[in-house]
Amino acid sequence: MQFQANTTLVAISAILGVLGVQMLVHWWRDRESPWLAWFGGTLLVAAASLPLYFLPPDLAFVDFGVGNALRLGAFGLLWMNARVFSGRRPEILWVVLAGSVWLALCSLPPFLDSVYARTLVASVIAVGFLLAGAWELWRDRNNEYLPSRLPTIAVHLSFCVLMVLRLAILRIAPYPVGVLPIRAEWVAGFSLVVFIHCSFLVGFMLSMTRERRESEQRNNALSDPLTGLLNRRAFLDESGRHNRRRHGSRDRLAVLVLDLDDFKQVNDRYGHEAGDLVLQNFADTARRVTRAGDLLFRMGGEEFCFVLPGASISEAGAVAERIRTRFEQSFVAYGEDRVGTTVSIGIASSELTGRDFEHLLAAGDSAVYEAKAKGRNRTVVAQPAALARPDGRRTGVA
Repeated sequence: MQFQANTTLVAISAILGVLGVQMLVHWWRDRESPWLAWFGGTLLVAAASLPLYFLPPDLAFVDFGVGNALRLGAFGLLWMNARVFSGRRPEILWVVLAGSVWLALCSLPPFLDSVYARTLVASVIAVGFLLAGAWELWRDRNNEYLPSRLPTIAVHLSFCVLMVLRLAILRIAPYPVGVLPIRAEWVAGFSLVVFIHCSFLVGFMLSMTRERRESEQRNNALSDPLTGLLNRRAFLDESGRHNRRRHGSRDRLAVLVLDLDDFKQVNDRYGHEAGDLVLQNFADTARRVTRAGDLLFRMGGEEFCFVLPGASISEAGAVAERIRTRFEQSFVAYGEDRVGTTVSIGIASSELTGRDFEHLLAAGDSAVYEAKAKGRNRTVVAQPAALARPDGRRTGVA
């Protein structure tokens, strides 16, 4: 039976080592995914810790002290992996501190000789790291939708549950789960549980990495590279989705059509590099003062269209005025010059024109044309009569 237990641990350790190397290979091929390297390290540390379970009794400190320090380090690295995946810096000091505290406790003979005390402290530390890792992934669920995120969190929590259950059966279960004498089938079962959880984590981490890359590619295809706003293609997609679901809907909708004033003069006087800085400044200003959920599109050149779901005429007017006044007060430094301009805004609301996206855009176009004609740097609300204007084209007025 001892041979079978050792064989089981060696086999699981080897498999975890192979999985760890595979994760490092994935990271080597995709250097923009550093969490894969952290997870590879997690698996390698776990693999190195398992064979230490069966060292001779006279090496108890190496077995229980160093061995468990490595296992707890693996749980800590799993937390670091979640932090790095979420774009936060790793807090490796906490992992080192947990390992140091553990080794310090194991230097005390009463603690080292107590299976119950060792298992209790190790389980509490492991649960803490697992909960921290699950929280790191959970807190970003609304910022970045990834289908594999929740299953990954579930694996963390499943491991937590097993650690808590281990505490509940500590006095009646054989080692390595409890304090009773070792039994090979318990070693095999415990090792299998660890392997299953690690295997699921490998699969889900690779899935989340792939999902993030696919999402980035979609976003890049729908984003304007200069301003970071959504582009015309994204606007056409949103227009199609809106028109498909608008029938029967009573939700309010407002559209702002925005055109930077005298932008051609900025390019002619300072050059296109300065013009690009002005466009970026406008996009940054708009992002800061619009509402969560508003959709900001750059239609091309100095023309923009912002879609405000659920906004009334007054709410859309308030957003438009915030954009106009903040942008009027801003500037960009270009050499020794302070370069700035203003924006004219046309407001179209479903309360006046209905929910047809093309009608809203045409009304907003007419309103921004009127704002330009009245002297620029102002907002104008489109009235139903504006739809009858013969020049339903985009203004093109500088």
